[in-house]
Amino acid sequence: MCIIDDVKSEDFFNFIRRGLLPNLKKLMGNGIYSENCITDFPPITYPTQVSLLTGTYTGNYKKELSHGVPLLNWMDRDVTPPILREYASKNLQIYNINEDMGNNCRTILEMAGDGNTASIAQFINRGADYIFPERKTQLAMFYLFLKYFPSVRKRMVRSNSVIVQKLIKVFERPKKFFDDSDPPIASLLWFMSSDLLMHKFGFDSHIYKLNLLHIDKVIGVLIDNLERLGYLNDTAIAITSDHGNYKAEKVGNIAPFLRQKCLVNYHPLKKIRGNVDLAYYASVGFFYFKGSNTNNFKNSWCHPTIKELERYGPNRVNLLKDLFKIDGSRLMFYKDDNNTHNKGIIHLKRKIEDTGKIITGRIEYEGTGMDYKTRYILDNDDVDIFGFINDNLANKILDNKFHSIQEWLEATYHLDYPLHPDLIPRHFKNPRSADVILSNNESIKFGIHHGKQKSKNLYDHDLGLRKCMAVPLIIGGSLEIPKKQIKVCKITDIVPTLLKLIGKRPHKSVIGESLL
Repeated sequence: MCIIDDVKSEDFFNFIRRGLLPNLKKLMGNGIYSENCITDFPPITYPTQVSLLTGTYTGNYKKELSHGVPLLNWMDRDVTPPILREYASKNLQIYNINEDMGNNCRTILEMAGDGNTASIAQFINRGADYIFPERKTQLAMFYLFLKYFPSVRKRMVRSNSVIVQKLIKVFERPKKFFDDSDPPIASLLWFMSSDLLMHKFGFDSHIYKLNLLHIDKVIGVLIDNLERLGYLNDTAIAITSDHGNYKAEKVGNIAPFLRQKCLVNYHPLKKIRGNVDLAYYASVGFFYFKGSNTNNFKNSWCHPTIKELERYGPNRVNLLKDLFKIDGSRLMFYKDDNNTHNKGIIHLKRKIEDTGKIITGRIEYEGTGMDYKTRYILDNDDVDIFGFINDNLANKILDNKFHSIQEWLEATYHLDYPLHPDLIPRHFKNPRSADVILSNNESIKFGIHHGKQKSKNLYDHDLGLRKCMAVPLIIGGSLEIPKKQIKVCKITDIVPTLLKLIGKRPHKSVIGESLL
């Protein structure tokens, strides 16, 4: 399984049609492919990759079959003082991600069975018999050097070659890497270079496009060597991405708003108590607010009630109204006070840009695992939160009935905010979830990580729009793979498809379905 980080489906298949990715085009022509593979929400690297590699989504990972990674940055309120997680931080918190996933899910490597498994440049590697780089900190330091030191960026392309050459060596001399001479039954590869270049230079830059051409070239080298070694006909090669991308118009500053509303960001090391943790905010903000501990004396950062959010802090700010005053704000999501892991309500608000009017709606969910279903309730007859009402396909399931993820997928994959009625409640079911999600209109990016502005680049990928949610998928290589185009699928379908090809059953947590 090869993850090419940060590639939107439209750009990927446009390159293929122009003949710029010949090796990927060959894989596509001899296997399964889809231009409408819908990723997870929020479309941010680590939560989407966990979903991709486990075949399930986040949720209440303590009580149901799901994983526990809701965001790139999140707050754990189970302890006092609360713990802040930031996977892209310099203190290497990324190495906690395999534990943070929880025990109610499995990676594809764990599901692959008794054969040897390899993870090349992938942090999410639970179940791998061989991990490259071998030294635990080497991969993280390599990633940080590429990200923070421009002089090293010239070596970015070389990283693509190193990843492929290492896997080729694993196939050539498996005894050197495993306890026996069998080649790996399952391997993971992560091409991180495309994401780093996109953030720095943009998806429309020459260097970003050239890097995709180089990734195609090294994948061609992998295919040629698998054929040379006699493994190609027995190998399925999956190519996908974790999310797409967009470009904002300007960089924003949220500090004046926070000061005006007496919102102070929590900082554990500086012993600043604070009353909010703005965990992540590019163009979608994930707000953690300090609730009253009236019913939970052991935890001073419990989830606030809706009544508290409406009269919050020393200024008694109505956050559910005033957050819309942040520049560019369009959508707001927050959960009901009485939600449980198997039943609940997510409240929705949308600001109409022309008039400033706020319209409301809600998503109701019930069940867990494969029995989980949702319904999307409109409070306005002529306009709705996600703009589904004007689409002939989506409008058919706005019937006040509960629907499965597959039904939502087939009805909304072609629209902005695809699969949102299914995916948004999954985030709020996770006890590590934000209290309020605030999404803007793509015009402005804040670049906030746990209250600090860490990015001023205009290019990002956290928006729930289709340009960030639709990723490419190709599964080719072995002659046993049928040749067909899949009209629509989801990233959690990849794991069960690959497992079926090697005759393995997916873990009971897997939400996806085999595309075979």
